[in-house]
Amino acid sequence: MSTPTPAEAQALLTALTKALASVAVLALIFTAVNVTLFATSRGIHPAIAILLDPMVALALAAVLYADARLAAWGLNPPRWSAALRWFTGTAATLMNTWHSIWPNGQIGPPIHADPAGILLHGVPTILLILLTETIAAYRRTIAPVLARSGIDGQPIGDEPPADAPDPRPTATGSSPGNPPPAGTDAGLWQAALAIDATAYATTGQPASMWRLRSELHIGPARARQLHTALAERRTDRPADSP
Repeated sequence: MSTPTPAEAQALLTALTKALASVAVLALIFTAVNVTLFATSRGIHPAIAILLDPMVALALAAVLYADARLAAWGLNPPRWSAALRWFTGTAATLMNTWHSIWPNGQIGPPIHADPAGILLHGVPTILLILLTETIAAYRRTIAPVLARSGIDGQPIGDEPPADAPDPRPTATGSSPGNPPPAGTDAGLWQAALAIDATAYATTGQPASMWRLRSELHIGPARARQLHTALAERRTDRPADSP
């Protein structure tokens, strides 16, 4: 069985995120009309009714983004997060299928329900809920893989050669021996050095680009720059340096 590389794991996460975003946009466009018509049928002014669907969509988007970041950091979201996800998804589904469940307007056992209408209007929101939960589970599975990974492109589990010099970094305090790369803030560089040292202390491998991005809250270009600078620093520093 082949082991994934950090680049492959990151590519999978990117593809899943794009799939979720695409389904979310299509589902929200599909449900916008239904939710607006539902609100206006209850006597709400159209100018106010049109705000209902974006309100639910923004709440759902916020919790999805927060859960994605927590999963990337290897943290479990609070229970309120799941409650908000399911409330917004259930509310959107109910508003979309209301007229199909109770076409005569009488609340009670849905003896005159329209199964085809329920299926037609309920699939987008239910699909969005299930896709969200599935991708969150995928992220929790992939995040440890990225956290354990070393240099990009190196499969997990690969060990350095036995005769290779120990590139373990030394103390990370400010010193002439630890100058930041050109264009990099000194504080950010010291934080990157600390993360790299922690990664070596816990895993025996250097910090991955994904870990630098997650813990420093930086973009891929800056993470790549720091990752390269850390690798060059380990290569240039003698193995017996104090």
